[in-house]
Amino acid sequence: MNSQNIIFNATHYMKQCHKHDTSGHDVAHVQRVVKIALHIAEQEQQGDRLVIQLAALLHDTVDSKLTDVTDATVKLQQFLKQQKLSQSQQSEIMFIINNMSYNNGANNHVELPIEGQIVRDADRLDALGAIGIARTFQFAGHFNEPMWVESEANHPLLDVEIDKQDTPPSAIKHFYEKLFKLKSLMHTKTGKKMAEERHDYMKRFVTQFFNEWYF
Repeated sequence: MNSQNIIFNATHYMKQCHKHDTSGHDVAHVQRVVKIALHIAEQEQQGDRLVIQLAALLHDTVDSKLTDVTDATVKLQQFLKQQKLSQSQQSEIMFIINNMSYNNGANNHVELPIEGQIVRDADRLDALGAIGIARTFQFAGHFNEPMWVESEANHPLLDVEIDKQDTPPSAIKHFYEKLFKLKSLMHTKTGKKMAEERHDYMKRFVTQFFNEWYF
């Protein structure tokens, strides 16, 4: 089976998995990650483009936040086998998908091949900037979390560590738990450069948010 047909089939598979998503892990998110990943690969002149594109297309089909991981993994492995990919390609794609998530920092120590580094950078870039802000509030709303939970203990002017567990879950807390940490975790030169601007935009947004909240 040629690469174009494999990508076509993977795109259809992805759309079936994400067509009803309202958490910010929808078809549009995946398509942006694919575009960013291919851009990084082009700029870096590295990586197997087919592996990159397939890992990017399918990266959220086994996300524990969205589906039953065991069942989804079996289905994805069967799909990859049906595409007549080599065993090494199938294994690499599954390894990337299983280890690229932030997962509260648990996967940061996992060394990915260059293809995985590119896809991980692309996925994390879509969690930053204006899109990242929009997705954060969409995700919080989907899981019935508030924008921010005000208390004397977590006032930002007190310079508290908002990401600590004793601070109630909220959209704003997520910036401190994860999003503000992503810039320093980028692998590629291109990813690092893109992350700088998006990170700075989020910092300005959160500052403005608190200026208005505590007016």
